[in-house]
Amino acid sequence: PIKRMSIVNAEITKIALNTYVTTKISYANMLSELCEKIPGGNVGVVTNALGCDIRIGHKYLKGALGFGGPCFPRDNRALIYTARNFRVSLPIAEATDRINQNQIPRIVELILSVLPRGGRVGILGLSYKPDTNVIEESQGVEIPRILSEKGVPVIVYDPAAMENAKQVLGDKITFADSLKECLQKADVICITVPWKEFKEIDPSYLEREGSRPTLIDCWRILDEQKYKKIVNYLALGVNEADENKI
Repeated sequence: PIKRMSIVNAEITKIALNTYVTTKISYANMLSELCEKIPGGNVGVVTNALGCDIRIGHKYLKGALGFGGPCFPRDNRALIYTARNFRVSLPIAEATDRINQNQIPRIVELILSVLPRGGRVGILGLSYKPDTNVIEESQGVEIPRILSEKGVPVIVYDPAAMENAKQVLGDKITFADSLKECLQKADVICITVPWKEFKEIDPSYLEREGSRPTLIDCWRILDEQKYKKIVNYLALGVNEADENKI
């Protein structure tokens, strides 16, 4: 559909559209945090059911990491800024941005809670989404940066965004030459971007003698049954405790 309108209304519509989508993303991530705390909770099950309601729909309703890129964060903040210039408060847009920014420390805290003393973290995914080399506002870049600042050894891999990430992360981060190298040299592995390549990880890359790495699947893209014998598998937004104990 094509809608004819004034430039003012067109501008409001443009940033309001992206802000509505980001609200949906943050809402799913809010549910993800809740599901992690409730025995038996599973955000994938919950959002799959919610999306069946035609008033909601499945698009962008997936509890995982937060949104990034050149458009979503910018437009959400632009709407907030514009409203403030006209003395209007937009608490939903503000909460959306706040929830999104909270996803980074949330994942960092989870990684640190399972990292063995002297262990190394492997980050899979540096672009802000699959099939691009763009890293602007990428949470996959911010997570290793923060870990590195805390003195944690980090190795990273991305199919397309390595060169761009090097300009931001510098030489404090180890850049793996391959997915296999990143997996084999990490004690805790975190999948931050759902690249197709990461959905088909060779289980042999994760095998260790005398130890089991921890794999944090932020997007729940892996088949747990395929890997649970060789890794400690953690899916974001899932609490596997017995729900009958509530």
